[in-house]
Amino acid sequence: MRLSTVLLFSSQLLVASALPFSGSSSTSVAITTELSRRIPAEGAAAKPQETPKKEAAAGEGEGAAGGEGGGGEKANEKEIEGQFNVPVRLGGASVKQDVLFPPGKNGRFEVEFQNTIGRTLTVTENRAPAAPPPGFTAVEAVSWKVNLAEGAQGVSLSKIDFILNPGNKLDISKGQIGRLFPEANAFIIDPALGELEFEAEENELTLKVANMNGEFAVFLPQAGGAGGGAAARG
Repeated sequence: MRLSTVLLFSSQLLVASALPFSGSSSTSVAITTELSRRIPAEGAAAKPQETPKKEAAAGEGEGAAGGEGGGGEKANEKEIEGQFNVPVRLGGASVKQDVLFPPGKNGRFEVEFQNTIGRTLTVTENRAPAAPPPGFTAVEAVSWKVNLAEGAQGVSLSKIDFILNPGNKLDISKGQIGRLFPEANAFIIDPALGELEFEAEENELTLKVANMNGEFAVFLPQAGGAGGGAAARG
């Protein structure tokens, strides 16, 4: 047998051995609490149409121009000044974006977003929100409706924040960020909503959530009422 024939036969064997074999895939069933199942998941089924590669390019472009708009202190992080009822295009490329909205009487609402693929964020003020939970009082006279148009599930970082205005002496260290339960038109406060923290240096309450699409408000315990505030972080 000639050497060329041997080489050809060997190469065919290598190609055949590299072919993928089909296998069975296992499935898993997620077990969630009743509360978790009933937390709103608006936009969960929708997926953005952009590919990660295209969105990364868009995110890099926005990052380069972000210094003028209001942020970009760090290469992978920037601040954006948002307006209520005005869509904000959030870039991808895993750039962390903090969107700050106009301040209210005591503080300002903020959304933190980070993901490989961008989204379109719209925040609306509700000037006639549902009543506070029993034992609590509202920090602001409004609540905030958050919507990521292309869906909020599976985002790398989703946070809902409230930052006290400079010079404001209100103590929000024991505050809570509640989420509206639409079926009952009532705000709920529960650890199942997400990880709640109080950042003392910034005078900021922050709630890390799995899905930010929904309506949120900030509450303080009434004197002698409910307790159990956020975990403090210096």
